[in-house]
Amino acid sequence: MHQNPMPNAQRPTPNILFVGGGSVGHIAPSIAVWEELKKMLPDSSAHFVCSPRRDDAPFLEKYGLSYTVTDAPRLSLMFPLKFFGALKHARKILDTQKPDVIFSKGGYVSLPLCFAAKKKGIPIVMHESDAVSGRANSIVSRWATAICTSFPDNRQPTTDNRQHTGNPVRKAITQGSREEGLRIAGLSGQKPILLITGGSQGAEAINKAVESILKDLLLRCNIIHITGRGKGNNHEAEGYFQMEFATKELPDLYACTDIAISRGGANALTDFSVCGIPTIVIPLRGKGHDHQYKNAILAEETGGCIHLEQSDLNAKLLSTVHELVSDEDKLKEMSANIGKLSSSDAAVQIAKIIAQTLDSLVAHQ
Repeated sequence: MHQNPMPNAQRPTPNILFVGGGSVGHIAPSIAVWEELKKMLPDSSAHFVCSPRRDDAPFLEKYGLSYTVTDAPRLSLMFPLKFFGALKHARKILDTQKPDVIFSKGGYVSLPLCFAAKKKGIPIVMHESDAVSGRANSIVSRWATAICTSFPDNRQPTTDNRQHTGNPVRKAITQGSREEGLRIAGLSGQKPILLITGGSQGAEAINKAVESILKDLLLRCNIIHITGRGKGNNHEAEGYFQMEFATKELPDLYACTDIAISRGGANALTDFSVCGIPTIVIPLRGKGHDHQYKNAILAEETGGCIHLEQSDLNAKLLSTVHELVSDEDKLKEMSANIGKLSSSDAAVQIAKIIAQTLDSLVAHQ
């Protein structure tokens, strides 16, 4: 377990501890919230707690953020024993950082830390990205002072501590340059550009389906393919650009994209929504209470996405892409509609909730 210490010996207050990890999708939204909170409370400080997964810490380092890496168990027969060790480390983090508020983005890393925070009486502001909660967030929600949701959910009873905020996105995501995106990808921009991504881990099934129809796809469009770590291929063709993982390049790549093919993760869908990119959504089924499927259904209801099942890729993917690239009016309509999926000020709304939580602490002192 590695700890990257705070750069200054004397820490300003208030202090917010951000926890979430297992994928960049748990971390990037937290950074968006911190960027807005820092504007509201310039004297505040932040520390991030993430998982040992290979992309978590490097992503935080790129933004110069203070962090601690910790591990936590997933549900298994060894869960009770491993959870005790994770809880011990969580208590040490809290004793070291002395946070005023916890912002929990979810994932298995959040559970022991939020449990320890609850025992210490530290308020928790939680964010749920997906249309349905995973196990960790379902448990943490019982301890949370405030619950923020990405998707409106009429099944949940209205409560004072639950608020639909949308999914936070860093402002930089919408500030990319089309020209820079074309330069990075080495594309002319003379054909529609199709962005293919399977999330930070990549999607083997989507990659294979694309490879099987690559020549046909390239007849109609240029392709930017984010394959996932270790999932690159040897294909070299005019109009085809691939990279395994993208971080700071993403805004520029989004700026030159006309259509996207994506899994149904909430963060990817939110990115495409705020950037107005029509999307073909292929959810990963059977994982995390089937949350990607439920995300895909809600996304399709906006009119800005087309939902395809993985089992239909061979039969429908090529024709679906061709139909879209040949219908400019349809693309414009979808581009406008997908914006309904997100709230452009989600990060601001959540930052305000954290600030209000801090205010309530001062009021009760």
